[in-house]
Amino acid sequence: MKRALLALLLLSGCATSGYGNLPQSEQSDVRRIEAYLNGIRGLQAAFVQRGPDAGQSEGRFSYVPGHLRLDYIVPHPMELVAGEGHLVLADQGTGAVTHLSLRHNPLGLLLKYPIRFDGDVQVTDVRHGNGSLQVSVAQADNPSQGLLTIQFSDVNGQLSLIGLQGVDARQHHFGVLLSDVRQGVMIVPSVFTPPAG
Repeated sequence: MKRALLALLLLSGCATSGYGNLPQSEQSDVRRIEAYLNGIRGLQAAFVQRGPDAGQSEGRFSYVPGHLRLDYIVPHPMELVAGEGHLVLADQGTGAVTHLSLRHNPLGLLLKYPIRFDGDVQVTDVRHGNGSLQVSVAQADNPSQGLLTIQFSDVNGQLSLIGLQGVDARQHHFGVLLSDVRQGVMIVPSVFTPPAG
């Protein structure tokens, strides 16, 4: 993460885009990731989220290309629905509803469809681990708006989304770790209808 953040800071003075400057092996990894994310027909998982205040939340994660939903169970019920350029968070305990634009939010980099890590996106880092692969991306024309690291298991050439790490323009960090991941799940479109309010 430190290497990716350093890359973000170094990029802040230039407007490069895409991943053509990466070694061929890393370009191949990025193309695999694009194909995987665009090909998901429905993914559900349990999640644990660590936020900027070091607090921890838990719940259910649902994703199809272009749309994301988090149903929080712990510490209290909330629902977050993101897609089509907007994020809506509804706190079921207080009734408060928060609306945010994804235009300057690193999560927006995951929720464009189809996903292409070129054009207005800059790949800042590709990293391999033992059975894992991750890619870090930022907005090409304004990387200081935030950085998103998308994490995958990579076993026998098969990718599976396992986590998201991000830092926004105000240097707030967030992380979502997935478990019990199920892919190919049929998710009805109404699941991604933002809460009213």
